[in-house]
Amino acid sequence: MRFLVIEDEPQIAAYLDRLLGQLGGVIDIVESVTDARHALSSFNYDLAIVDRMLPDGDALNIVTTLSRQPDRPAIIMLTAKDAKEDVIDGLNGGADDYLGKPFEPQEFIARARAVLRRPRVSVSSMLSFGNVELKIGTNEATVAGHTVLLRRREALILEALLMRRDRVIAREALIEAIYGFDDEIESNTLESQVSRLRKRLSELGSNVEIRSMRGIGYILRMANIR
Repeated sequence: MRFLVIEDEPQIAAYLDRLLGQLGGVIDIVESVTDARHALSSFNYDLAIVDRMLPDGDALNIVTTLSRQPDRPAIIMLTAKDAKEDVIDGLNGGADDYLGKPFEPQEFIARARAVLRRPRVSVSSMLSFGNVELKIGTNEATVAGHTVLLRRREALILEALLMRRDRVIAREALIEAIYGFDDEIESNTLESQVSRLRKRLSELGSNVEIRSMRGIGYILRMANIR
């Protein structure tokens, strides 16, 4: 999963980053309407957390635009503008939920989980191929009947590969799927993480394998396919 936080207060943005980390996935943070539009045009998000009053305008305009798109993220507006009229405007504008500041962290997480459970956002909670299954939104995988907790990046790599099983995913596309755009990525970081995941799957008795495709990218295939 991928989350977008649109928030211009650095401390609140960092706090939301930590809270959303409980749900797994990649978290991108932007501070303006302009940067939010750029992020939304570059990536597909499962959930957007939207503050209203940003340095370059009211982010309600973003919510209204997103609400017209068939494949849009779930939207929670999180703002100090919490008067009754503001809540009505936000919900009528297309937000799935509206939460005022300050907020209780556990209530925020509960609301995020609730909107992510809706069929429009999450069609399936499980991805599988061969004897490998991954529970979406967690680090929990089952390989040959053995349940294992993967590292966060390993789970994101596996999720991306399972979603494109039997198809090559380019290295750049895989990087986009598992890293936020503010993450620092060393030249061999992805390869090391893929190698570690490949080894774990093999040790657990997986009948699928991650194959490198001549420096282009990776593919998840049944182990007996050459």
